[in-house]
Amino acid sequence: MVIADHSGDPFISDTAVPGTRVGIAVHGTGSWRPFWVAPTPADFVMLPACFTESYVVEYLNGPGGDEDDEESRPPACHDRLAALLRDRAPAVDAVAFLEYLRQ
Repeated sequence: MVIADHSGDPFISDTAVPGTRVGIAVHGTGSWRPFWVAPTPADFVMLPACFTESYVVEYLNGPGGDEDDEESRPPACHDRLAALLRDRAPAVDAVAFLEYLRQ
């Protein structure tokens, strides 16, 4: 079940598995092959919270932060995001989420 989207990329809730895992797929690729990022919707809601914190702290508050220039996002943003997810949402697949972000 598609529960949301970001820039056309669907967030998919898999109601056929226990816990209702959540994934994100890249649109425009011919078929949806989700990055399964969270085992439950409750775990999934930590992703945008941690992403926002890492983005604001490492990117917008950093030198030369330009919210419209995604190519200049520093590696520190992803490093902080991975650390936040480890601490706050250990069940989330941070590797899959970071791989999705690099698409």
